[in-house]
Amino acid sequence: MLAALRTELSAIGVELWGWHVPFCADKNAAADEASKVLSWVDDAALAGMVVDAERTPESPRFRGTEREALAYLDPLRKGLEGSGRGIAFSSHDQPSLHRDMPFAPFLDHIEDVCPQVYYTTARPDTRLRKSIRDYKNLIPANDFLSRYKPTGNITMIEDVRFPDVATCLSATSKFFDLVASNGFASCSFWCADTAPEEIWQLFSDTPASVGNFGIASFRGETMNLDAAQLKLNIVQDYVPVGNSNRPGTRMTATSITIHNTDNESPGANAAAHARYMKGPDAQKRQVSWHFTVDDKYVYQSLPTNEVAWHAGARQGNETSIGIEICMNSDMRDPDACYDRAALLTAWLAYRLGIHVPSGVYQHHDWSGKNCPRVLRAKPDGWSNFLAKVQRSFKNLSPVDAPVISPPIDDHHDELVS
Repeated sequence: MLAALRTELSAIGVELWGWHVPFCADKNAAADEASKVLSWVDDAALAGMVVDAERTPESPRFRGTEREALAYLDPLRKGLEGSGRGIAFSSHDQPSLHRDMPFAPFLDHIEDVCPQVYYTTARPDTRLRKSIRDYKNLIPANDFLSRYKPTGNITMIEDVRFPDVATCLSATSKFFDLVASNGFASCSFWCADTAPEEIWQLFSDTPASVGNFGIASFRGETMNLDAAQLKLNIVQDYVPVGNSNRPGTRMTATSITIHNTDNESPGANAAAHARYMKGPDAQKRQVSWHFTVDDKYVYQSLPTNEVAWHAGARQGNETSIGIEICMNSDMRDPDACYDRAALLTAWLAYRLGIHVPSGVYQHHDWSGKNCPRVLRAKPDGWSNFLAKVQRSFKNLSPVDAPVISPPIDDHHDELVS
């Protein structure tokens, strides 16, 4: 029934993923499990895999150490990502209760962390609070809000079943409220077998009740790299070679740094900042950056393989691409501006092999400056922006290049003496 199920789910914008509980008794067993999972994913044409690695005295499932975890995770992630599939980590909600479980390799290899925050003997808000406490000790602080995506419960059977439909719907609504109030970008739900049919209407209505954290906002728009580039509206307007604020030093970017222009003047859009960067004041101050974004355009002022002076710290300048987001008072559509900036960040990260979200920094991270000021001033502004970047990144795909077969007498085959 998988083909029919996949078709039905696709019609409402839902992907079909798999679920695997690794045991990994030794290195060979771990590698064999990864191979079998990849084969299963191919056979069932799944969109991704959820890994549930856990070990308690009552249920000692994962048997290995960090060595076995790596023997399982390295080929699994490489195989899934190489075929354009996703991977997520969903284990018990409190790692501190699994003292000998090697969580670190799983969290290092898997971006989306979806702990199971549902019990019959405790309130979800209590479990969520304890889970957040534990995972904050394992996930870097600047990544936490974008990576942590708690899993609630909608099942009507087994040991975590709800007694009736009304209770299930009420608990689900409260869980959405918990997710929103804690600033998380998204969440998921466990269903052992049967959920009430009314749950779909609740999911459909959720965006209106929880703002930016609704189900409909999780998906984003799927596009290949060329389509994304066209949507960005990139105008190349380079700082002239020889200007003192274009040092010309080569770099291989490993991160992207987000700024706000700190310029609220009317007319201070992307084009204006690109012009400014070519002028005498920018040279006198020795400032430069790679891209400026407004609600209509992206202006590129430096190649991505050249150093710019934007981070206030040597390491940031020598390793990071600088993106300035406009904040002029006469901007018509600020939301479109930040959507464009998030897509640009994802597009650059995809093309240059920069990790998302850990490779995306605030100016503040390098120098302590209150920048990007607008994002930092908004409640959950930075975490929401990172969530947009992640959605855009996951929805990007490479460009399918046609196979061109040259004619037999093609002149490119001729030898020139």
